[in-house]
Amino acid sequence: MSATRLSGPAPLAVQFDATGTTYSTAGQHPFHHVRYAFNFGDDRGQTWPISGLPKNVQTGGPLAAHVFDQPGTYQVRVRATDPTGGYSDRTVTIEVQDPNAVFAGTQTICVSAVANFAGCPAGASQVTAMPSSASFNNRRVLLRRGETFSSIGVPHGSQNVQIGAFGTGAKPRISSVEVGALGPSSSAFPRDITIMDLNILQRFEQYVTMSRLLLYRNTFDAPTGEFVAAQINIASALAYIVQNHTLAPSQYIQPRELFIVENQLRGSTANPHMNMAGEGSRFVIMGNDMGTAQQHTVRLWGMYKGFIAHNALRGRSSDGIRVALKVHSGGLGEYNDNYAISGSTWASRQIVIANNRLGDSTDNNSFTGGASPENNGPDSRQGLEDVVLENNVFHRGPNTNTEFILMGRRMSSRGNTRADGGVPNINQYGNSYQLLPAEWVGPFYY
Repeated sequence: MSATRLSGPAPLAVQFDATGTTYSTAGQHPFHHVRYAFNFGDDRGQTWPISGLPKNVQTGGPLAAHVFDQPGTYQVRVRATDPTGGYSDRTVTIEVQDPNAVFAGTQTICVSAVANFAGCPAGASQVTAMPSSASFNNRRVLLRRGETFSSIGVPHGSQNVQIGAFGTGAKPRISSVEVGALGPSSSAFPRDITIMDLNILQRFEQYVTMSRLLLYRNTFDAPTGEFVAAQINIASALAYIVQNHTLAPSQYIQPRELFIVENQLRGSTANPHMNMAGEGSRFVIMGNDMGTAQQHTVRLWGMYKGFIAHNALRGRSSDGIRVALKVHSGGLGEYNDNYAISGSTWASRQIVIANNRLGDSTDNNSFTGGASPENNGPDSRQGLEDVVLENNVFHRGPNTNTEFILMGRRMSSRGNTRADGGVPNINQYGNSYQLLPAEWVGPFYY
């Protein structure tokens, strides 16, 4: 088992990866035929609101994730069990630091326009206007609950930044949050950025690339005024900027260690275009409640080592031909963290989609989701490999005829159900992706 990180301040988001497990039985693949039981060592009796399952454990595929909210030392264990009952265990230790110590004294800035600093940590700076964005680096910025603030921009080059809330009452209202620059001046891309407990009125935007993002417990209202491409948008301009900017492609990294956890998004069929869009590696979408949008609820252009779990992804759209969850890729290539090596044409690989509520009784689309090439046209040479769709509950709308489309190499579907008691229609769309090479079709495990 590996972990994306072993230490850091709370809340600390970590993805755990047991895909290195080996299994010698012929015809069996450890990603699909070995079952994995993770225990995060953080049992506080908490459950996921959507699935009702405990937050401290995850059982099924070889990827899992957890957010450690409290400082302490945690022993995380995974047990891999083969079809004969044979098993082995591995553990890893996670050290979670106290944010009041990491951001002690004036490393924390409390902001209140009305100078109400009740609940501000002792020793923190107290200001009545939003500090300069240049002040964010290696700092925690806390906004007074119940107040409204202008947009926030976390500059290119920023590291170790937390933006959150203090006091009591409603979440602080923010127009928009942007991380990084559209035209980066160097390869010092943003790193270790946490945005939490805010009411974001328009959008969150990360244009190019970064690492270690935690977008946590925010509420997104249906955008008004400006048209919004996506309420949460990750690396929307990466390919364009690499091709048209001054930095060499070798200076760009793929976006990685991205955690979108327990956010609430409510759009409309007029605005936004999508609730969430993005691409990246070690990518976790967990515990969110999303819908509705003009087009798709969640669209992922590419995902490497992805974990999508315990979400409610509804799917109502403006034209009735969209989906709640759409995962595709840029091509058939290998993934590499260096953009100059893999570019944007890598295939999506190693994805677990588990314990979600997918669809809604008000959805007007004919199918609910898919992990497949984005369509059956000339751009359908998009590979997906090692995808597990497990233990999801599908909710049908009046037009639903297909729950999920799986198309790629080594794809599993197991334990999925329909809320109305029917049998989920999970298929390969008639194997009709004509431009997908034969070696990228199947086997399918049901």
